[in-house]
Amino acid sequence: MKVKVNPEDLSDAVREALDDWANTDVRQAVNASVQETAKEIVKLLKKGGPYQEHTGDYSGDWAARREQREYTALIHTDVYKVYNKKHYRLTHLLEKGHVLRRGGRKIGDAAAFVHIAPAEDIARDLLASKIAAKLEG
Repeated sequence: MKVKVNPEDLSDAVREALDDWANTDVRQAVNASVQETAKEIVKLLKKGGPYQEHTGDYSGDWAARREQREYTALIHTDVYKVYNKKHYRLTHLLEKGHVLRRGGRKIGDAAAFVHIAPAEDIARDLLASKIAAKLEG
């Protein structure tokens, strides 16, 4: 679809197009798919990863929440953040590994237990398939 717009009316035309997008079934399918995918990734991360956990607190504290951002109001799609509620500092150390120190000297390295990056890859593929399935059927 081609639309001719004068430069002075461009902002109104863009806003009208975005309002049309906001009222479509496509937006609703995208929002539902994003929410479902976030919930499924939380379940996946709660199962644990390649690390050996002693307390179960780290795996059990994964959650997803809907983000409030200015650009989401403009394009009318939801953004979800998957995060660890209480042990957010530990996520980077487990994912990337870290140096062990004692008394200011290096005594070794702690191994990395990559568990977030694979979940992110799964989320990307899962979201695309969910959106496609909702739009096709």
